[in-house]
Amino acid sequence: MKRLLYYSQLRRDSESEFRRTVNVEIESLRSDWADQGLSDVSIFVSQLYVFIYAETAHPSAQTEWRWPLHYSRLLESWPADPLSSLELKNMSRLAVPLIDIFHDGIPERYDSWREHRQVGDRIGSIACLRPEMTASYIYYHFQKQEEEASSFNETYIIGLFGTLIFSYHELPSFISEHKRQGCLNSRQTPANWHEVMQPHFRSRKDEAGRDLLWMRMDRINGSI
Repeated sequence: MKRLLYYSQLRRDSESEFRRTVNVEIESLRSDWADQGLSDVSIFVSQLYVFIYAETAHPSAQTEWRWPLHYSRLLESWPADPLSSLELKNMSRLAVPLIDIFHDGIPERYDSWREHRQVGDRIGSIACLRPEMTASYIYYHFQKQEEEASSFNETYIIGLFGTLIFSYHELPSFISEHKRQGCLNSRQTPANWHEVMQPHFRSRKDEAGRDLLWMRMDRINGSI
């Protein structure tokens, strides 16, 4: 199976209408997702940002996230992917895939990944990297991913679009009985992980005036 992360951007002043539309159309959307071979879909919203998490049991197929075309009144359009015949036909797209830059686990089969556990919460968060620190952030995360594979929550995954990063994970934390063997035999991951990560972020202020690195997003009700 395969895990997908996508990013869409709302048109200005359309967040409320977008939320209402998704909730009203949730049954038809679920039917569309099933037709696309997608499952366990979550849609997260904050301000102009929309992130999508989904899974597919057909990793070899050209499974892509697609919004119905009438969502173009609510979402910004992106140039078509030159490798996608469907997008070239339409000449635009309403969502772009994120680059997977970190995953604690890699699901192999749906039955071992989904059927034997309950999900209490699905959490999506966003942060912004300093442009000059993006390569360092990716380097450290690949190193941790392969040196300490399946170490804390196999559902945790981070995707990248420009300097914008989105993380998704489920609670309670899940670690399978058979841990994945990473491709690195080194042991260079810093013990003071959070201290090393802090300079990579462009922080923002919360309502109390405190520096905030990660911002938790709202998950639209009914998106699963």
